[in-house]
Amino acid sequence: MVTEIGQKEIEIQEGYVGNLTEEQEDKLRELWMKFFETCENADDDGNDNVQAKGKGGDLGGWDEKKSGPDGAGIPKDDKAKDELKAREEQAALDELLNTYGPTALRNTFWKFVKMDNPDTDVLRFLRARKWDVSRAFAMMAGCMKWRLDNAVEDLAEAGDLGNAHIEKFLDQQRSGKTYAMGTTDNEQPICYIHVKKHLTWGQPGASMSKYVIYAMESFRLLMQPPNDKVVLLFDLTGFGLKNMDWNCILFIVKCLEAYYPESLGTLYIHNAPWIFSGIWKLLGPMLDPVVRSKVKFTKKPEDMDLVPKERLLSNMGGENINEFEFVEPEEGENDKTKDEEGRKRTWGNYMKLAKEYEQVTRKWCETKGQDAEVIKQRELLVKKLRVAQYECEPYFRGLTVCHRNGVLDGQGVVTWEYKQKDGEIIRHIVGRKHCVTTLKKEIAEVEGGADIHEAEKNIGAKAEAGELKDEEDKEAANLGMVSGAGAGAGAGAGAAAAVAHDDGDDNFHEAPVASKAATAKAVDANTDKVISADDKAAAQVGNGHANGGAPKNATNGSPKRATNGPSTEKATGTDYKTEDAGSNGLSKTGSIKAKTSGFGSKLKSMVSPGKA
Repeated sequence: MVTEIGQKEIEIQEGYVGNLTEEQEDKLRELWMKFFETCENADDDGNDNVQAKGKGGDLGGWDEKKSGPDGAGIPKDDKAKDELKAREEQAALDELLNTYGPTALRNTFWKFVKMDNPDTDVLRFLRARKWDVSRAFAMMAGCMKWRLDNAVEDLAEAGDLGNAHIEKFLDQQRSGKTYAMGTTDNEQPICYIHVKKHLTWGQPGASMSKYVIYAMESFRLLMQPPNDKVVLLFDLTGFGLKNMDWNCILFIVKCLEAYYPESLGTLYIHNAPWIFSGIWKLLGPMLDPVVRSKVKFTKKPEDMDLVPKERLLSNMGGENINEFEFVEPEEGENDKTKDEEGRKRTWGNYMKLAKEYEQVTRKWCETKGQDAEVIKQRELLVKKLRVAQYECEPYFRGLTVCHRNGVLDGQGVVTWEYKQKDGEIIRHIVGRKHCVTTLKKEIAEVEGGADIHEAEKNIGAKAEAGELKDEEDKEAANLGMVSGAGAGAGAGAGAAAAVAHDDGDDNFHEAPVASKAATAKAVDANTDKVISADDKAAAQVGNGHANGGAPKNATNGSPKRATNGPSTEKATGTDYKTEDAGSNGLSKTGSIKAKTSGFGSKLKSMVSPGKA
């Protein structure tokens, strides 16, 4: 049986977009003005090519000559740590402006934002520095300098295929030591780290640091609004001293504290052996107090309070029997990154919108947030920027394993599948309210005179119910564009990525949204019986998970491989509809291991026709 669930509504905490006090909003405006003043003479189009100037080499915390806690130079006293950070961040701000200039700050900031609401990222630095605007700005500048120094955008643009030349880079992924699979109950992606698979001297430090950066950049793609955090689950089963890599762990911590601030939800340390207690006595005091407060030691599945048992992997005590297997990259999958015309067109459009956003944000600051029309313009531009970034993606990002296995469709929808021990599959679709199709329809409504919040409410509800996808199918059918629907529900995720990477003009491509039928029904593959999700399937999901919290676990999958290269077929939007058990529907829809051309998710759970 396949049960589909949507994204759970989560409460927005104070200090985040949508829930700011007057004082916090004032601080936000103050930081924006500081940014504008610093970038006053920056180029409008952001075409400064500063990435090529990156020195590369300052890994911000990785020094193989100073291995271990004693060589890290981190004060154990929290106050001393804070004072050290203040000095380092101010020095980084000065060096950024002296070395790269204001255009680099502006350009790198907008590349850093990616699909986020710009306020979301600015608020990260404010919260991390307790709303001290000067320190938050220095921290933000330090982050941008680090990204330039280490050519972070180049790593993301290369993708798995382009980074294969880095010694032992792909071996890190093939080993299965680190991967993302599913989300917590509050929709934070879960990143598993199996420490026993990591050998301290098994790879050069420079390669490991690049892999860590690349993984963090890739995991960002899995976070869907309003969530802006991930959960790290360190599995210490089988851990020994040969696995204790001080440089690696301190580098990860440094990244979380300084370069991806406020991105950590919870850090679980699971099944730690007694030998780790001595290590923790050294490591714990070295952590930032905020990061340290998010660490939880666990022994049983129940201890991981935010991870529903049906989503937790079975080797960790959960019900999800999926196993990660790396899907190898293929030649040509990143060809769009070589399309100079496409790069210029999409980046130019994005930066044009960024300039408009800056101008409107200046007005918002000057009017102290009291002009309703300015607020509306600003909120609308956030949507346009997100759509524009997705248009940039195939030209500026190489494919990751999550693109190739169908988890990411390239247009804002994330699909997880959790296969249960009892054979049930739970398909978990996240991001439909904020994907490109939904945003484009909202933009059209608002520009047609609708209230922006009413448009969000009405269209968002349709998106979550799959009704937007139904409308798209009807429109496509009328144009004679829909053929071979048997390509299947699961093929939709990969096909959607093909849509995202299809050639086109400045008009944005439609993004996939799960169909209403898929949302409303579950298929019993053993009896060919259709079960209404409103009654039986809903009861199995459980009322304790509001608005689509998971029932039993799910898996990731799509037999259609995403590609940045040329497409020989016209891709359609994602169709997550389930099919009759006898029609190979589940092998195409919920197949965790693809049966065609080696494509699709390589998670080792395979749902065969008639055996789901």
